[in-house]
Amino acid sequence: MGKANSMVRGRKNHLGFGKLRQLDRGAPDAKTGDWRGGRARKWVGTFVVALAIALATPSVSHSLPARGVTPVNNREYISVVRELVRNAQKNLYLMLYQARYYEEYPDTETNHLLRELIEAKLRGVDVKIVIDTGDWNPSNKNEYNLDFVDRMTTAGIEVWEDSTTEVSHEKVMLVDDNITVVSSHNWTYYSIAKNNEVAVVVDSKPLNHFFREYFRQRCQDGRPRHNVGEHSLESLGKPSPELAPSKVRLRTYPVVDVEPIPNRLFFPAVHTAFLNAKQSITVVQRSLNMPDRPRLKPGESALPGQPASEVNVLVEDLISAHKRGLKVRVILDQTEGFTDSANDAAAQYLRENGVEVLREDLATQTHAKLVVIDDDKVVVGSTNWTQPALEDGNEASVLITSREVNKVYQDYVHALLQNAAPYQTVKRDIWAPTTAPNQRK
Repeated sequence: MGKANSMVRGRKNHLGFGKLRQLDRGAPDAKTGDWRGGRARKWVGTFVVALAIALATPSVSHSLPARGVTPVNNREYISVVRELVRNAQKNLYLMLYQARYYEEYPDTETNHLLRELIEAKLRGVDVKIVIDTGDWNPSNKNEYNLDFVDRMTTAGIEVWEDSTTEVSHEKVMLVDDNITVVSSHNWTYYSIAKNNEVAVVVDSKPLNHFFREYFRQRCQDGRPRHNVGEHSLESLGKPSPELAPSKVRLRTYPVVDVEPIPNRLFFPAVHTAFLNAKQSITVVQRSLNMPDRPRLKPGESALPGQPASEVNVLVEDLISAHKRGLKVRVILDQTEGFTDSANDAAAQYLRENGVEVLREDLATQTHAKLVVIDDDKVVVGSTNWTQPALEDGNEASVLITSREVNKVYQDYVHALLQNAAPYQTVKRDIWAPTTAPNQRK
């Protein structure tokens, strides 16, 4: 511990591996409406659905076996992650969007995490990290991330800074040969101590190996720090021991399967799940942004009927589900003092089309990215409903089929609703200042 303390102070991808099955395109009689929110026009809806699916690559989905899943939401996350780090035997591979060491608050949980990563390295665990230091929103993360990185590289931990031009928004931790943590949590004070966040710990060797290959791609696209060896990535393919969930006192729930849906896999998987939903859909989102035009390369023209984005298609899926009798509910973040006209516009559009839209407690940021479908499916991860997240950035989410895990998240949503109210556009000048000069992010 003493040595660790001293050290502390001192491109788009289309994955094509794993067991594959053809993506289920939905029931033949699934009803889809006009994407612009007007009267249903079957020929337009059919064309646009086909076009959207054709544009979403790859056209296959990965359904992987798992021995169990443990939801670790909100404050549950940090104690489990620290326990996993302390018990890792062979390797720890992390993908982080934000990570901050608080010099002025030495007892902050992320400070303990950094020390425990260094201790893992000192006891022989292979610790590797990919972190975002790109050109999107740099003032909110890059200085802190680079400080965190410098402390790790000083201790011998290998670090890659991901692509400068693509946002790497994943929050993933791989432990030994079988444990994968996928979450919405950043490694910052507010994310860990205050926000509404969601996370799952999955006991699955195939899923762990899937994300190892994804991790490899992120490293290959990124920029290695000076201490990364020429053959560093070879260890990703070496066998490791498994970590028993019981060793870290995890309560695991049985699952049918877990489908990794990073990057461009998110849209086709969720779109298909919405088309096949039979009872209910609940979406909990930090950001929901419906653009008014497609993102085109210079010289390209939009195709007839082409949706403005994959986000817009998912929103229309929700409206279509509502029209065919499902209970559809959307819970959006509307934190006091935070301006997000994109959420306002999306909420208004959904309400105009009959979908219930709520906001959570105004004093708490709802940073979760969660979808609960019927009584057996859940989507958890980092993916916001924005055009950059769905179509360009690096994101990591999973689609879990499990009645037991679904029930946990039904209860999670029920708890959120205790402080919820109908979403309303608020004039921002009524908010009193809420951020002190030295407030932690």
